[in-house]
Amino acid sequence: MSPLLDFPKTIKTPRLVLRVIGATRENAEHLFGVIEQNRDYLEAWQGHFEYIHNADDVLDYLGRRAEQIENNTGMCFYIYRGGEIIGRIRFSVTAPGECEIGYWLVESATGNGYMAESLSALESELFKFGFNKIIIDIDAGNTSSENVARRAGYVLERRLPMESWAKCVGKCDSLIFSKQDS
Repeated sequence: MSPLLDFPKTIKTPRLVLRVIGATRENAEHLFGVIEQNRDYLEAWQGHFEYIHNADDVLDYLGRRAEQIENNTGMCFYIYRGGEIIGRIRFSVTAPGECEIGYWLVESATGNGYMAESLSALESELFKFGFNKIIIDIDAGNTSSENVARRAGYVLERRLPMESWAKCVGKCDSLIFSKQDS
């Protein structure tokens, strides 16, 4: 498999653009604004937001994501509708030929099929690039994320009892979904 530096940094769908963004002050401030406007909704299932207190924290986060590309360990795309960030979808390499996808949307963008569209586009590029298995780890009770995975053809592979924690439910099971290249 080629280095991730060769993976597309922009993926277009009929309604959206998935784009890797650089670790710049402007990007950090913009993304921090999106997080602040949606903090309560995002923190319910995404625990890492509680560690983001200002644009400097976002800048640090974006820098770590940029290092993932250089280290061949993952890539993070922000989902744009028009010129606005409405979510994020990322993948992390977990083993040769295998990766895990994680995603979120702002509350106002849910229920429109945007995540399904983003997942399908990223998945297609991952399989073309040479990955043969994709995993999605979902907190039990997060039915929206679970529905996205199921509708996209992911199969529940295993349930890990009390392996996760989400602000809205506390300690919970992890549901491991997977899909293999056909």
